[in-house]
Amino acid sequence: MHIEENKSLKNYNTFGINHYARHFVTITSVNQLKEILKNKLYGQKLILGGGSNMLLTKDVDTLVMHINLKGISITYEDENFVHLKIMAGENWHELVQFCLSKDYGGIENLSLIPGNTGAAPIQNIGAYGVELKDVFLSCEALSLNTKKLQNFSLEECAFGYRNSIFKNREKGNYIITSVTLKLTKKNHNTAVAYGAIQEELEAMQVVKPTIQDIS
Repeated sequence: MHIEENKSLKNYNTFGINHYARHFVTITSVNQLKEILKNKLYGQKLILGGGSNMLLTKDVDTLVMHINLKGISITYEDENFVHLKIMAGENWHELVQFCLSKDYGGIENLSLIPGNTGAAPIQNIGAYGVELKDVFLSCEALSLNTKKLQNFSLEECAFGYRNSIFKNREKGNYIITSVTLKLTKKNHNTAVAYGAIQEELEAMQVVKPTIQDIS
């Protein structure tokens, strides 16, 4: 794990603002994350994911931790469903494209949402009549207090409209490290009632839309 100094953050925020971090580290494993959080040398730390919801107005005079945990794995599968565990650093839109390539249904309406997967549960991302909670099974998050991983179920996340436990009661107390989703392999329950989707499908003259058509 290499800690850089005076690192430009231009490539780490979607606005492309060229401010600098006094110290910067890329986190590629949960063990690295635990190690750097226990390190008191750098004091306060700033957590950075996909940088899609961050407006930098000045240089960051602290340690910036770029959460770059990668990997997509199947934790369960039968003829109808697949459970995918996605690490927090995976780009959300690229995840949607991956699922479409495998014909996994459930998140096709959520394409083009910026940011990484780790941020998705925080505000229960949604679009065109579908929300993350509709396919969510659980997530793992590292407690900033105990430095231990904790599993959060759908119920424990207390999802609401663009809201979750991580946005209110537990705000700033956890770093989400992975998310597990339940997706369909066939007989996809497509959500096409949203007006904009209906209009586009009609313009395309699509009568029986696939999940690829919807995305």
